[in-house]
Amino acid sequence: MGGMGGGGPGGGVDHGPDGPVGQFRPRQAKPISLKQFDAAVTDMFRIADANHDGMVTLAEFNEVITARRDAIIRARFKSVDTNHNGQIDESEFIAWQRAMGSTALSESASTQYDEIIPNSISPEFHDGEKDEALAIAVEPLNAVVIAAANTNYDAGMGLAELLAYEHARFDKADADKDGVLSREEVDSLQPHRRGPGGPGGRPPR
Repeated sequence: MGGMGGGGPGGGVDHGPDGPVGQFRPRQAKPISLKQFDAAVTDMFRIADANHDGMVTLAEFNEVITARRDAIIRARFKSVDTNHNGQIDESEFIAWQRAMGSTALSESASTQYDEIIPNSISPEFHDGEKDEALAIAVEPLNAVVIAAANTNYDAGMGLAELLAYEHARFDKADADKDGVLSREEVDSLQPHRRGPGGPGGRPPR
């Protein structure tokens, strides 16, 4: 009888302040090393460096963002144009609105997250919780970042400049200076959870 309900290693069910949590407890995110951080920043730079000349200019960045927006808009058009004739007629539009449900009737429908076209570039991730942490740790690339990182004030921003800019963010969060970001240190990079804007400190939409 002694092995039933065990909470030790491999026991399956642990007990917290509110009772058993077991397999439903979220996994603890692994720390992010500077090497992983740099790899994510480098991937982001390569996405923005469309002509592969080792430099990202504002014009090049805007071209990448425009191309991404156009691709998303075309994909949305195709999803509405169900007969694929290159036109959206009244019946197709009504069917699309009905599929959206109550969101289509809301004046704030355009503020829904799935309707927002990004105006920045983030690293491309494929690894669950670690990616979620990296997405917080790495500052997305936008026009402001390009201007701030371009410390030699030439035509564009190089990878070394972007890494230096992002390292300042990493170093600020790395409170114990061990070269890795714990989940708590990553969380410190998020906006304050309390403040104006309602629960979670999020600004009103």
